[in-house]
Amino acid sequence: MNPQELKERTKVLGQTCTKLALVLPQNNIISDYIRKELLQVSIDLPCKARTLLIGQTSSNFVNKLSECSELADKCAYILEFVIDEKLMDDKLVTPLIEECNELILMFYKAFKSVKDKIDN
Repeated sequence: MNPQELKERTKVLGQTCTKLALVLPQNNIISDYIRKELLQVSIDLPCKARTLLIGQTSSNFVNKLSECSELADKCAYILEFVIDEKLMDDKLVTPLIEECNELILMFYKAFKSVKDKIDN
């Protein structure tokens, strides 16, 4: 996957998660907290992924990939929590979790590839 496609996929995921967060039930302590966390990661992940397109040192690039992977994992966890707490129909949320998992795998593969080049 090229960096531009990665940027676009994280952007779409972030926008979709933002929309999902805004339709979570109101006046519920759990959903209010989940909304806040989901909104934060929905902005942080695409922003961090955009930084991958900027020329930088290999070690800095590896660190950014690691951060992106952690944010995608956090997003997946929050979305799983939404399903576990029955805050939204799992048919709407599961595709987002799958996208998070695909992104995590892509970040990991890129991380491993760059890390191997650095170590050699």
